[in-house]
Amino acid sequence: MNLKNAIAHTLIIVFTADHLASQDAPEKELTQSLSSKVTEVTVYADRARVTRESVVDLPPKLKRVSFSKLPSWIDEGSVRVSLRLEGAAKGEVLDVQVRRTYLTAASDEEVRKAQEALQEIADKMTELSDRQKIIDQRRKHLESIRVFSLEKLPKDAASREVKVEEYSAFLTFLEGSLKKLNEDRRLLEKERREIQPEQNVRQKRLSELNSRAQLEERTVEITLRGQGKATVILTYLLAGASWEPSHELRADKEGGKVNILSHAVVRQTTGEDWGAAKLSFSTQDLSRPARIPELDTLLVGRGSKAPVQILQQKEDTYAQAFGNYRDQNRLWYSNNPVQNNDLALRNMGKIEQQQHAAVRAFAKISKRATTTHYESMAEKSVSSDGQPVRVPIGRLSLRKVERIVAAPEVSLNAARVFELINQSGQALLPGKVTLYLGTDFLGSTSLDFVGPGEAFSLYAGVEDQVKVSRVLDRSKSEKRKSSFSSKTELQASWIIEVENLSETGKNIRLADRIPLSQTDEVKVRSVKVSPKASPDEKGLFSWDLALSPQEKRILTVEYIVQYPSDYTRGGSFMKGKINSSRSQSFQIDDAFAPSQQESNGLRMNSLQLQLKSLESQF
Repeated sequence: MNLKNAIAHTLIIVFTADHLASQDAPEKELTQSLSSKVTEVTVYADRARVTRESVVDLPPKLKRVSFSKLPSWIDEGSVRVSLRLEGAAKGEVLDVQVRRTYLTAASDEEVRKAQEALQEIADKMTELSDRQKIIDQRRKHLESIRVFSLEKLPKDAASREVKVEEYSAFLTFLEGSLKKLNEDRRLLEKERREIQPEQNVRQKRLSELNSRAQLEERTVEITLRGQGKATVILTYLLAGASWEPSHELRADKEGGKVNILSHAVVRQTTGEDWGAAKLSFSTQDLSRPARIPELDTLLVGRGSKAPVQILQQKEDTYAQAFGNYRDQNRLWYSNNPVQNNDLALRNMGKIEQQQHAAVRAFAKISKRATTTHYESMAEKSVSSDGQPVRVPIGRLSLRKVERIVAAPEVSLNAARVFELINQSGQALLPGKVTLYLGTDFLGSTSLDFVGPGEAFSLYAGVEDQVKVSRVLDRSKSEKRKSSFSSKTELQASWIIEVENLSETGKNIRLADRIPLSQTDEVKVRSVKVSPKASPDEKGLFSWDLALSPQEKRILTVEYIVQYPSDYTRGGSFMKGKINSSRSQSFQIDDAFAPSQQESNGLRMNSLQLQLKSLESQF
């Protein structure tokens, strides 16, 4: 092959390759902007996963389509694209690009017209200001004339005869002039009030035109190939959404049935109205980096922890997306009208508060190695205005045991309690509970996390037909020096009364406690509980009482506490052996344990404080 033929052959090959490539390559000008709708949304504690769909015809050669005018705060790292093929259609996704675009900047002509329109109003306002100045000057001049005349009149009267007609005419002139100036002033203020709204509108229009060039958008460009009809499915994460659980409990008055309706209270200012999209809600924490699960060595005893190898970790693109949300949200609402723009801007702070609370609550759930997912049970429209929308996500029917609980040392109010077991396969999330008994509204309480099969109790209000009291029996109680040592002894005898004031029988669980020492310095002995009850390891016990109508019961608790005489003055400081990491006694719950305080210049521990409190009753 000579040189000439070789060159010709090479040109043919190049031409053929270029021709084939041009057949496969999508032309930029043929990029199709898809019309899409939001079909599914999953809401998390601080964000939402949005799914959009659009139907396309797939050609044999490459085709480029785009989802445009998306908010700038979509998480680019979360973008996913898939195809749902119809019938015998074939197709595949070849490439996905997320591009940063800007709202089309206003033309010079648009800006010039907006500036002229605003200047027109500004000129009118300037004219009104000039007229105002003239009116003020005239009024000031007339006022000076009035003052001068009042000073000159006595002098004229003394030197010459003053005609009443002349003075009356002068007063009429002065009064008429001032009246005319006041009318002009009122007309001027009316004109200014009528012009001001239009000035605000034109100023806003000019500001919007100037800001459009600063507003970012996102466009997702997709390269496809195939044959037939397909649905393009786009998913991405968005900042600006949150949800929290709430519950409505309705209990039968007579029967033992309880119905619990759970809701997701969702708010969003994502910049996208979700319409009638299918909603779901998750407690999953998406802020943690994605990693391939790998077990590490389980070390016991001393030694340094073996390094953990991270095999895969996603780049935290959401942090950048959230930053865009903070920077661009207000600008977006100004240039992309949705329902109740002003309302959305006011509600952004409320959404952030809800997000912080939801993140904390769901983090506690995750510690139990639990992630829950709920589907909406009804079609709900959620607009991007930040207003709360209640979406039903669960319904349970449980058997209840209604019990009256009282702890008179803590409160003299007996409480009605519903004891329940979560017999469903779905967890109950922590949240506010609105209570109803029959048609009666009982109030609101709160619910902690309840896993499947777990027992739980709900406070259902005060039982005002039960009266309880707890008083010190001073005839059997005293503070004294020990006969066998230099220690102090407290002999306490408590009388507990419970009375059923109603005409029906009541089942009551009455709780009380005895002192529990966790140090060798303090001894508890001679414990007597009547009727007999067995304290647990925390010193707590209870009686289950069945009271007939109008019945009263008397119960007693007695014990002796022995401790060093200077113990409650802060002079002992726990010299003896402590049997636990905690130095507390008289425990019902940590919430009731007193904090450390200063006494006689020395810091007292909680055990000393509780003994001192007991001493004070003697």
